[in-house]
Amino acid sequence: MNIGFVGLGNMGSGMANNLLNYCNDSSNNLIVLDINIEAMSQFVDKGATSGENISKMCRQCDVLFTSLPSSKEVNQLAFGNEGILNNLKQGAIWFETSTNELSEWDRVKEIAPSHLTLVDAPVSGGAERAAAGTLTIFIGAEKTVLEKFEWLLKIFSSKVIHMGPSGSGYVTKLVQLHLNYLVAQGIGETLMMGAKANLDLETLHSVLMNSCSQSYVVENYIPKVLDGSYDDSFSLGLAEKDIKLIVELGHHLGISMPLGEKVYKTYQEAKSQYGDDSPHLSVVRLIEEAHNQKLRKKH
Repeated sequence: MNIGFVGLGNMGSGMANNLLNYCNDSSNNLIVLDINIEAMSQFVDKGATSGENISKMCRQCDVLFTSLPSSKEVNQLAFGNEGILNNLKQGAIWFETSTNELSEWDRVKEIAPSHLTLVDAPVSGGAERAAAGTLTIFIGAEKTVLEKFEWLLKIFSSKVIHMGPSGSGYVTKLVQLHLNYLVAQGIGETLMMGAKANLDLETLHSVLMNSCSQSYVVENYIPKVLDGSYDDSFSLGLAEKDIKLIVELGHHLGISMPLGEKVYKTYQEAKSQYGDDSPHLSVVRLIEEAHNQKLRKKH
Protein backbone atom coordinates (compact mmCIF):
# COMPACT_ATOMS: atom_id res chain seq x y z
CA MET A 1 0.00 0.00 0.00
CA ASN A 2 1.22 3.48 -0.88
CA ILE A 3 0.49 6.03 1.84
CA GLY A 4 0.89 9.71 0.96
CA PHE A 5 1.53 12.45 3.50
CA VAL A 6 1.47 16.16 2.63
CA GLY A 7 2.61 18.72 5.21
CA LEU A 8 5.64 17.98 7.38
CA GLY A 9 5.33 20.82 9.90
CA ASN A 10 5.14 20.59 13.68
CA MET A 11 2.13 18.28 13.65
CA GLY A 12 2.58 16.56 10.30
CA SER A 13 6.19 15.54 10.88
CA GLY A 14 5.26 13.61 14.02
CA MET A 15 2.36 11.81 12.37
CA ALA A 16 4.37 11.07 9.24
CA ASN A 17 7.31 9.75 11.25
CA ASN A 18 5.10 7.22 13.01
CA LEU A 19 3.71 6.14 9.66
CA LEU A 20 7.23 5.85 8.25
CA ASN A 21 8.30 3.60 11.12
CA TYR A 22 5.31 1.38 10.35
CA CYS A 23 6.08 1.34 6.62
CA ASN A 24 9.74 0.51 7.21
CA ASP A 25 8.66 -2.49 9.27
CA SER A 26 6.15 -3.70 6.67
CA SER A 27 5.76 -3.95 2.92
CA ASN A 28 4.14 -0.52 2.66
CA ASN A 29 5.57 2.72 1.29
CA LEU A 30 5.31 6.29 2.63
CA ILE A 31 5.40 9.08 0.04
CA VAL A 32 5.98 12.57 1.45
CA LEU A 33 5.55 16.09 0.11
CA ASP A 34 6.24 19.52 1.61
CA ILE A 35 7.36 22.93 0.40
CA ASN A 36 10.25 22.60 2.86
CA ILE A 37 12.82 20.58 0.89
CA GLU A 38 14.96 19.96 3.96
CA ALA A 39 12.03 18.45 5.85
CA MET A 40 11.32 16.15 2.91
CA SER A 41 14.96 15.14 2.64
CA GLN A 42 15.04 14.05 6.27
CA PHE A 43 12.19 11.64 5.58
CA VAL A 44 13.65 10.38 2.32
CA ASP A 45 16.94 9.69 4.12
CA LYS A 46 15.00 7.46 6.54
CA GLY A 47 13.28 5.46 3.81
CA ALA A 48 10.34 7.51 2.55
CA THR A 49 9.77 8.30 -1.13
CA SER A 50 9.71 11.89 -2.39
CA GLY A 51 6.34 12.84 -3.82
CA GLU A 52 8.01 15.37 -6.17
CA ASN A 53 4.68 17.10 -6.94
CA ILE A 54 1.07 16.69 -5.87
CA SER A 55 -0.25 15.20 -9.12
CA LYS A 56 2.46 12.55 -9.44
CA MET A 57 2.17 11.70 -5.76
CA CYS A 58 -1.62 11.33 -5.85
CA ARG A 59 -1.56 8.98 -8.83
CA GLN A 60 0.36 6.51 -6.63
CA CYS A 61 -1.55 6.84 -3.35
CA ASP A 62 -4.05 4.37 -1.95
CA VAL A 63 -4.37 6.54 1.16
CA LEU A 64 -3.60 10.26 1.43
CA PHE A 65 -3.10 12.34 4.59
CA THR A 66 -2.83 16.13 4.59
CA SER A 67 -1.73 18.29 7.53
CA LEU A 68 -1.85 21.93 6.42
CA PRO A 69 -2.10 25.41 7.98
CA SER A 70 -5.55 26.38 6.67
CA SER A 71 -8.28 25.86 4.07
CA LYS A 72 -6.31 28.09 1.70
CA GLU A 73 -3.53 25.50 1.40
CA VAL A 74 -6.02 22.60 1.33
CA ASN A 75 -7.89 24.20 -1.59
CA GLN A 76 -4.71 25.06 -3.46
CA LEU A 77 -3.78 21.38 -3.43
CA ALA A 78 -7.29 20.02 -3.97
CA PHE A 79 -8.45 21.95 -7.03
CA GLY A 80 -7.18 22.24 -10.60
CA ASN A 81 -5.93 19.84 -13.26
CA GLU A 82 -2.84 19.05 -11.21
CA GLY A 83 -4.71 18.86 -7.89
CA ILE A 84 -5.67 16.07 -5.54
CA LEU A 85 -9.23 15.59 -6.79
CA ASN A 86 -8.21 15.11 -10.42
CA ASN A 87 -5.24 12.87 -9.73
CA LEU A 88 -5.85 10.79 -6.62
CA LYS A 89 -5.84 7.10 -7.45
CA GLN A 90 -9.17 5.45 -8.25
CA GLY A 91 -10.86 4.28 -5.04
CA ALA A 92 -8.39 6.07 -2.75
CA ILE A 93 -9.26 7.68 0.59
CA TRP A 94 -8.17 11.16 1.72
CA PHE A 95 -7.89 11.91 5.44
CA GLU A 96 -7.74 15.68 5.92
CA THR A 97 -6.25 16.26 9.41
CA SER A 98 -6.01 20.08 9.44
CA THR A 99 -8.18 22.56 11.35
CA ASN A 100 -10.40 23.52 8.46
CA GLU A 101 -13.53 25.52 7.64
CA LEU A 102 -16.66 23.45 7.24
CA SER A 103 -17.89 25.58 4.31
CA GLU A 104 -14.58 25.24 2.46
CA TRP A 105 -14.50 21.46 2.96
CA ASP A 106 -18.04 21.33 1.55
CA ARG A 107 -16.72 23.05 -1.58
CA VAL A 108 -14.06 20.38 -1.94
CA LYS A 109 -16.55 17.54 -1.46
CA GLU A 110 -19.01 19.02 -3.97
CA ILE A 111 -16.65 18.49 -6.90
CA ALA A 112 -14.85 15.36 -5.64
CA PRO A 113 -15.29 12.36 -7.95
CA SER A 114 -17.57 9.68 -6.54
CA HIS A 115 -14.82 7.05 -6.56
CA LEU A 116 -12.90 8.95 -3.84
CA THR A 117 -13.65 8.91 -0.11
CA LEU A 118 -12.98 12.20 1.69
CA VAL A 119 -12.80 12.20 5.49
CA ASP A 120 -12.39 15.15 7.83
CA ALA A 121 -10.06 13.80 10.51
CA PRO A 122 -8.62 16.72 12.52
CA VAL A 123 -6.26 15.84 15.33
CA SER A 124 -5.77 17.11 18.86
CA GLY A 125 -2.84 16.82 21.25
CA GLY A 126 -0.08 19.09 19.99
CA ALA A 127 3.34 18.40 18.50
CA GLU A 128 4.55 16.33 21.46
CA ARG A 129 1.70 13.85 21.16
CA ALA A 130 2.03 13.80 17.39
CA ALA A 131 5.63 12.67 17.81
CA ALA A 132 4.68 10.16 20.50
CA GLY A 133 1.84 8.72 18.42
CA THR A 134 -0.77 9.52 21.07
CA LEU A 135 -3.00 12.04 19.29
CA THR A 136 -6.79 12.05 19.40
CA ILE A 137 -8.50 12.01 16.00
CA PHE A 138 -12.05 13.24 15.40
CA ILE A 139 -13.65 11.45 12.44
CA GLY A 140 -16.43 12.85 10.26
CA ALA A 141 -17.45 9.95 8.02
CA GLU A 142 -19.56 6.82 7.81
CA LYS A 143 -18.76 4.28 10.52
CA THR A 144 -17.75 1.75 7.89
CA VAL A 145 -14.82 3.99 6.93
CA LEU A 146 -13.57 4.04 10.50
CA GLU A 147 -13.97 0.29 10.84
CA LYS A 148 -11.82 -0.25 7.75
CA PHE A 149 -9.05 2.22 8.55
CA GLU A 150 -8.92 2.54 12.34
CA TRP A 151 -5.84 0.31 12.48
CA LEU A 152 -3.98 2.74 10.21
CA LEU A 153 -5.04 5.82 12.18
CA LYS A 154 -3.96 4.13 15.42
CA ILE A 155 -0.37 4.16 14.14
CA PHE A 156 -0.11 7.83 15.15
CA SER A 157 -2.95 8.14 17.67
CA SER A 158 -4.22 6.64 20.90
CA LYS A 159 -7.87 7.61 20.37
CA VAL A 160 -9.89 7.58 17.17
CA ILE A 161 -13.39 8.94 17.82
CA HIS A 162 -16.26 8.73 15.34
CA MET A 163 -18.18 12.01 15.77
CA GLY A 164 -20.80 11.59 13.04
CA PRO A 165 -21.21 12.29 9.31
CA SER A 166 -18.89 14.34 7.15
CA GLY A 167 -18.03 17.68 8.77
CA SER A 168 -18.48 16.43 12.34
CA GLY A 169 -14.75 16.06 12.82
CA TYR A 170 -14.04 19.70 11.98
CA VAL A 171 -16.84 20.95 14.22
CA THR A 172 -15.54 18.86 17.13
CA LYS A 173 -12.02 20.18 16.68
CA LEU A 174 -13.20 23.80 16.79
CA VAL A 175 -15.50 23.22 19.77
CA GLN A 176 -12.69 21.80 21.92
CA LEU A 177 -10.30 24.52 20.72
CA HIS A 178 -12.81 27.13 21.88
CA LEU A 179 -12.38 26.03 25.50
CA ASN A 180 -8.62 25.70 24.99
CA TYR A 181 -8.23 29.36 24.01
CA LEU A 182 -10.65 30.64 26.66
CA VAL A 183 -8.58 28.93 29.35
CA ALA A 184 -5.25 29.88 27.73
CA GLN A 185 -6.14 33.55 28.01
CA GLY A 186 -7.50 33.01 31.51
CA ILE A 187 -4.23 31.62 32.87
CA GLY A 188 -2.57 34.99 32.25
CA GLU A 189 -5.04 36.81 34.49
CA THR A 190 -4.91 33.99 37.06
CA LEU A 191 -1.12 34.03 37.29
CA MET A 192 -1.06 37.83 37.45
CA MET A 193 -3.41 37.80 40.45
CA GLY A 194 -1.08 35.35 42.14
CA ALA A 195 2.02 37.36 41.27
CA LYS A 196 0.57 40.64 42.54
CA ALA A 197 -0.36 38.89 45.80
CA ASN A 198 3.25 37.61 46.09
CA LEU A 199 2.34 33.94 45.71
CA ASP A 200 4.97 31.52 44.49
CA LEU A 201 3.74 30.78 40.97
CA GLU A 202 5.08 27.23 40.83
CA THR A 203 3.24 26.42 44.05
CA LEU A 204 0.15 28.09 42.62
CA HIS A 205 0.47 25.94 39.52
CA SER A 206 0.49 22.84 41.71
CA VAL A 207 -2.66 24.05 43.47
CA LEU A 208 -4.42 24.69 40.16
CA MET A 209 -3.43 21.22 38.98
CA ASN A 210 -5.06 19.65 42.01
CA SER A 211 -8.31 21.60 42.13
CA CYS A 212 -11.45 22.24 40.10
CA SER A 213 -9.33 24.21 37.59
CA GLN A 214 -7.29 21.19 36.49
CA SER A 215 -7.04 20.86 32.69
CA TYR A 216 -4.64 20.15 29.84
CA VAL A 217 -4.10 23.91 29.44
CA VAL A 218 -3.30 24.40 33.12
CA GLU A 219 -0.98 21.39 33.17
CA ASN A 220 0.92 22.07 29.96
CA TYR A 221 0.71 25.80 29.24
CA ILE A 222 1.47 27.38 32.61
CA PRO A 223 5.02 25.92 32.78
CA LYS A 224 5.69 27.41 29.33
CA VAL A 225 4.68 30.83 30.58
CA LEU A 226 6.72 30.50 33.76
CA ASP A 227 9.89 29.55 31.86
CA GLY A 228 9.44 32.42 29.39
CA SER A 229 9.24 30.22 26.28
CA TYR A 230 5.52 30.86 25.66
CA ASP A 231 5.44 27.45 23.86
CA ASP A 232 7.04 27.74 20.45
CA SER A 233 5.45 24.50 19.22
CA PHE A 234 2.53 26.53 17.87
CA SER A 235 2.42 30.03 16.45
CA LEU A 236 0.33 33.03 17.43
CA GLY A 237 -0.76 33.45 13.82
CA LEU A 238 -2.19 29.93 13.69
CA ALA A 239 -3.90 30.41 17.06
CA GLU A 240 -5.55 33.62 15.83
CA LYS A 241 -6.67 31.78 12.69
CA ASP A 242 -8.24 29.03 14.81
CA ILE A 243 -10.21 31.50 16.92
CA LYS A 244 -11.46 33.25 13.80
CA LEU A 245 -12.82 29.90 12.57
CA ILE A 246 -14.40 29.24 15.98
CA VAL A 247 -16.26 32.57 16.01
CA GLU A 248 -17.36 32.11 12.39
CA LEU A 249 -18.67 28.62 13.16
CA GLY A 250 -20.62 29.98 16.13
CA HIS A 251 -22.22 32.65 13.98
CA HIS A 252 -22.95 30.06 11.26
CA LEU A 253 -24.81 28.00 13.86
CA GLY A 254 -26.71 31.05 15.10
CA ILE A 255 -24.93 31.22 18.46
CA SER A 256 -23.98 34.42 20.30
CA MET A 257 -20.21 34.31 20.93
CA PRO A 258 -19.34 37.16 23.36
CA LEU A 259 -16.50 35.24 25.03
CA GLY A 260 -15.17 33.94 21.72
CA GLU A 261 -15.25 37.41 20.19
CA LYS A 262 -13.41 38.88 23.20
CA VAL A 263 -10.69 36.22 22.99
CA TYR A 264 -10.44 36.68 19.22
CA LYS A 265 -9.91 40.42 19.67
CA THR A 266 -7.17 39.79 22.25
CA TYR A 267 -5.33 37.35 19.98
CA GLN A 268 -5.60 39.82 17.11
CA GLU A 269 -4.00 42.43 19.34
CA ALA A 270 -1.23 40.04 20.38
CA LYS A 271 -0.52 39.10 16.75
CA SER A 272 -0.33 42.77 15.83
CA GLN A 273 2.11 43.39 18.68
CA TYR A 274 4.37 40.36 18.38
CA GLY A 275 3.88 38.96 14.86
CA ASP A 276 2.47 35.79 13.33
CA ASP A 277 5.47 33.64 14.14
CA SER A 278 5.60 34.39 17.87
CA PRO A 279 4.68 31.51 20.22
CA HIS A 280 0.94 31.27 20.76
CA LEU A 281 1.17 31.96 24.52
CA SER A 282 2.63 35.36 23.70
CA VAL A 283 -0.96 36.45 24.29
CA VAL A 284 -0.02 36.36 28.00
CA ARG A 285 2.65 38.99 27.31
CA LEU A 286 -0.13 41.54 26.82
CA ILE A 287 -1.10 41.05 30.47
CA GLU A 288 2.53 41.09 31.63
CA GLU A 289 3.28 44.33 29.81
CA ALA A 290 0.03 45.97 30.94
CA HIS A 291 1.02 45.29 34.57
CA ASN A 292 4.79 45.71 34.10
CA GLN A 293 5.48 42.30 35.62
CA LYS A 294 6.85 39.08 34.14
CA LEU A 295 5.19 35.85 35.23
CA ARG A 296 8.16 33.66 36.03
CA LYS A 297 9.13 30.88 38.43
CA LYS A 298 11.65 31.72 41.13
CA HIS A 299 15.18 30.53 40.49
